[in-house]
Amino acid sequence: MVPIKIVFFDCDGTLTRVKSSWEYLHRRLNLWDNHADMYQNLFKEGRIDYHEFCKQDALLWQGLSISRVMETIQEIPYQDGAGEAIDTIKGLGIFTVIISTGLSFLVEKVKSDLGIHTALSNELLAEDGRLTGGTKINVEYNNKGCIVEGMLKSMEIKRGEACAVGDGDGDMGMFEAVGLPIGFNPHPEILPLLDHAIHGNSLLPLVDIIKNHG
Repeated sequence: MVPIKIVFFDCDGTLTRVKSSWEYLHRRLNLWDNHADMYQNLFKEGRIDYHEFCKQDALLWQGLSISRVMETIQEIPYQDGAGEAIDTIKGLGIFTVIISTGLSFLVEKVKSDLGIHTALSNELLAEDGRLTGGTKINVEYNNKGCIVEGMLKSMEIKRGEACAVGDGDGDMGMFEAVGLPIGFNPHPEILPLLDHAIHGNSLLPLVDIIKNHG
């Protein structure tokens, strides 16, 4: 087997314990029930596309201060062993990446806290310290695979030298684009795509999987 050179991580539900940073912020602001949940249902039913879903979602936060957003995001806990696992993986000379449809405010915090090399996520636009209700979508739903393939090509890394770690159907493209797909408490529908599945609250088993693969 070929040693792993790069690991792509999902963020929400993988590095952190919250499955959706969008939903978490809505719930903490009492904007989920009969508000944001309706847009999610419309998206799942195929009645609006991903951009419209994000647009309507973000408009609910128009005028919210960035300080309030960051205060709420600080509450979101990491999976057990996340820091140690990332440190060990980096110590093996492996490049680390987050690709997330979650909020950049959280993803950039996770990147900084855990020392991830680079990250790509979706942005909430702001002016004068407050959200405008606008968004910049950098990671389309179900488009992670294209992003992974593009990065591998630009870095001249082969598919077999890449690993992806995620938990849900939004990570399917990412799993299909790498040689070592690993699920963390994975949804049942993605199990057929995985080489390994980690169950529990700790990311530490990831280290042995990657070491043994090489």
